[in-house]
Amino acid sequence: MQISKLKGDASIAVLSLFTVILMGLCLEFVFFHKLIMKEAEGVQDDVILSNLAVYKDVDMEALSFKEGCLKISDYNAAFKTFKDHLQKNMRLDNNFNSLNGQFIEGNVTIDEFTIYNVENNYVEILTYSRENNEFTRREIKNRSINVVKTTDNVVVKNTSVHAAISYDVRLLFGQKKRVMTSVDTDVVN
Repeated sequence: MQISKLKGDASIAVLSLFTVILMGLCLEFVFFHKLIMKEAEGVQDDVILSNLAVYKDVDMEALSFKEGCLKISDYNAAFKTFKDHLQKNMRLDNNFNSLNGQFIEGNVTIDEFTIYNVENNYVEILTYSRENNEFTRREIKNRSINVVKTTDNVVVKNTSVHAAISYDVRLLFGQKKRVMTSVDTDVVN
């Protein structure tokens, strides 16, 4: 009778060990998920702050002549401001590679950068083209006829800036995944 009791004790010990290991793995996944979410929110904040820095390039002359005429005329300077602040905020080198190397791995790419200049009912849409390394003026729409929306489907009410970046993130077990962060900012709201 004593032998069967020892067999039961061994199975309980093995089951307990298996349960502890399983709980440890679950806690590791939860911790890693929270860490990724925190880092992703930090990247989004970095892009928002870089977008907001662009408003330092508002055309002051146009603003002084017309009250409420908030527009960005020097879009090349605005794009340079965005890149400079993105580089500082995300701790990137001159080639836009991550310096800290913990969450973001490799190169950060600016996929979209669009300025929506609003004046009265008209919207001028200026889009940066990575291939040509220049801005193109796509269209001016009458907002009373057509609702103008950003690529993130946000209605353009005031002069706005849209930016989207992509980068590789390091996942669990050495895997990588390409992620995109897309942000719209409106200095008035």
